[in-house]
Amino acid sequence: MAGIIVGVDGSDHSVHALRWAAKEARLRGTVLRPVTTFSIGFLSTGYEIALPDPMDMKAASQTMLDAALDTVRESGDLEGVEIDAVVAEGHSGERLIRMSKDADLVVVGSRGRGGFVGALMGSTTTHVVNHAECPVVIVR
Repeated sequence: MAGIIVGVDGSDHSVHALRWAAKEARLRGTVLRPVTTFSIGFLSTGYEIALPDPMDMKAASQTMLDAALDTVRESGDLEGVEIDAVVAEGHSGERLIRMSKDADLVVVGSRGRGGFVGALMGSTTTHVVNHAECPVVIVR
C-alpha cells in the first residue's frame, strides 16, 4: 500500500497539507490516500444519555473529507492523481502511524482542530512525527 498518506481534519492547515500532498503524488506518480477519523469514545456517568450514532459520525467525517477534496479539486491540484480515501473510527495519529508502515510519505498540517492554541505543532502532528515509520512532511 505505498503512496502518500495525508491527514485531513477539515482545518485550513489540513486542506493546505492535502493540496501539497496532491501535487507531490502527481510528481511521484503515486496514489494519494487522504485519511480522516472519527472517535466514538466511551462515557460512563451512571446515567442513560444519548451518544451520537457511529454511522452519523462516519457520514459527517466523509462529508468533511469530500468538502476538503472538492476544495483542492477546484484548483486543479487533483487532476491526474489516483485517490484512495479512508474514513475510519479511531485516533487520527494512531491511524496515520499504522498506515505509515506501508507508505512512502505521510503529510500532515502543522496544526489541526485539537484546540491547543499557541502550539507550534498540534499534538497529532507531534505524535506522527515521533512515531511514523516513513518520512513525514509538515505543511504550514
